[in-house]
Amino acid sequence: MGLVSHPATVSLNTAEDASERALPNTQALAGRAVPWYIWCSAAAVTSVMVGGYWDISWHMSIGRDTFWTPAHLLIYLCGILAGISCGSLIFSTTWNRQSALHAAAVTVWGFRAPLGAFIAVWGSVAMLASAPFDNWWHNAYGLDVKILSPPHAALDTGILAVEVGALVLTAGAMNRAEGPLRRKLMVLFLYLGGMMVMLALTVVWDSTYRVSLHSSRAYVAVAALVPLVIFGIARASSRRWALTIVTGVYSVYAALMMWILPLFPAQPKLGPV
Repeated sequence: MGLVSHPATVSLNTAEDASERALPNTQALAGRAVPWYIWCSAAAVTSVMVGGYWDISWHMSIGRDTFWTPAHLLIYLCGILAGISCGSLIFSTTWNRQSALHAAAVTVWGFRAPLGAFIAVWGSVAMLASAPFDNWWHNAYGLDVKILSPPHAALDTGILAVEVGALVLTAGAMNRAEGPLRRKLMVLFLYLGGMMVMLALTVVWDSTYRVSLHSSRAYVAVAALVPLVIFGIARASSRRWALTIVTGVYSVYAALMMWILPLFPAQPKLGPV
């Protein structure tokens, strides 16, 4: 009698059970290791930031002798690593409907994956597409005299997308995690924020040469980008001392680059421009 008089209740409970199985369980991530694709994203960001600073130093001390410098290889390793890891994540999430990420993902052109994976893959394509463009540019016009030449602008746009994708991936996993795993992801999120500060300052590098520090140009350029990055990261993390941690990551990274790179002698291969 009870089953006949309450069919809607039984149907509703069944639908709720199905929806609970479909939605990602925040408890399921508690206590687990950091997902592999987040480690790959962090490694890709680290590779491009070390390679980018090294490449600027290489150009200033040695010149652009060849495309296949170690610094260039580190830069484009970022695009390869981000493309392979996030591309694999997109395919695995699309094909495996039982994946814990399937219900927490977005759909783009029939593929389903976390939003950060699509952003990072787009950035990877932009980075790798800029490589032959940059090589042709140098062969056609010679040395660059600015950071933001057309091929470098395309490259920086791709790097920005890879870093934003890494941040979005990490933030999504962080919001679904609890306990020790959430704290680990928070550390990676703030670390990526520090790398984002470095990228912002690299973009305005031309405006922050020593001679520019005697005018307002350098300070306007820095103030236009850096506060947006550090306050955005701090707001997204909701962690106390987030601003200090993010700027500390950048400061340690910049100091290490300035201390380590001069230890290796460099012989100029091209005349000064």
